[in-house]
Amino acid sequence: MFQISTWRRLGFGLSFLIVAGVAARVSYSHIRDVALYGHQLPLIAHLIPLSIDGMMLIATLAMAEDKAANRSPRGWARFSFWFGAAISTAANVAATVVEHGWDPLGIAVAAAAPLLLLLAIEIVARPGKTKVQPAIPQVVVPDTMAEMESEDFPEAPVSPAMTGAPQAPAKARKSQVDKLVSGDYSERHSRRLRRGK
Repeated sequence: MFQISTWRRLGFGLSFLIVAGVAARVSYSHIRDVALYGHQLPLIAHLIPLSIDGMMLIATLAMAEDKAANRSPRGWARFSFWFGAAISTAANVAATVVEHGWDPLGIAVAAAAPLLLLLAIEIVARPGKTKVQPAIPQVVVPDTMAEMESEDFPEAPVSPAMTGAPQAPAKARKSQVDKLVSGDYSERHSRRLRRGK
């Protein structure tokens, strides 16, 4: 049983063949007529449309090959196809103008077939842009409450008064002050510090 992608490719191919076939048939007669208007021999007038359509077919196959190989279409293939489409469109318009004059409706209808083929090639040759998904930040959740407390809430320094631990007596505090006093101070100054004056 065919997959959906296979059916999609078959639909693309069939639709493309229809557009290309109509454009080739319309352009063939117009390019032949323009070649005859340009004083070319009948044989040459019948061969020139085949060379133009053949070049466009080669360019189309080259672009399809590049797309299948996940490469950008080669520049010469794209240029050749656009060049062939421009010649075909100009020939269609010129043949209509020579035959029926500057009729806007006739010119639009004559130019439609090669332009539709050009658009069909561009649709097939240029893939759509990939959608960019927004990045979702990853949140790391600690496994245990202990990890959360140790990582997110570091321990703050706690004073003895907050813990209810017994504090050192006043005399011990004064002895610590004495230790901090440098020898440069006088004995009198040391006594004043001890008395708190």
